Amino acid sequence: MTTLQNMTFRHALFISLVFTSAACFGADTKRSSPEDFIRSVYRFHQPWGKQPFWFDDKRTLSKYFDKELTSLFIKDDECKKREQGVCNLDFDPIYDAQDFDEKTINLQIAAVVGQPDLFNVTFTNLGRRTLVYRLTNTPSGWRISDIKYPEGPSLKEILSHEIK
Repeated sequence: MTTLQNMTFRHALFISLVFTSAACFGADTKRSSPEDFIRSVYRFHQPWGKQPFWFDDKRTLSKYFDKELTSLFIKDDECKKREQGVCNLDFDPIYDAQDFDEKTINLQIAAVVGQPDLFNVTFTNLGRRTLVYRLTNTPSGWRISDIKYPEGPSLKEILSHEIK
């Protein structure tokens, strides 16, 4: 193979790898369904592993939550740093838990009839849970605008409590 053919082959290989990666990893999240978006949240967030804490990272938060919830998470994190302890959020909001199994099974997502922005999300991780996600379709794709838990207030209500 000549040098020119070798360079052309490598460029073609690189371009095909870029397109294959984009297809495999769902690069076009702007066009994903709400259900696919929610699945991506659970694929990404696996707190039982070695994943770094991300509920204080505005860039990562904004990939999954709308602007209002992202701001509320950041405000709560600033409080935690200032108070050196828990402020409003004392559990994992995606799993509604403080402890986890090493695997989540039976993830099921169903739109709430008559409510196009609400989705029942049921899964098993240290017990079976059903959370109700409220999504907003933004120019950047789907984002979580609230999560209603079976017991007590919603995520937005929790994070909106006045911080002293």
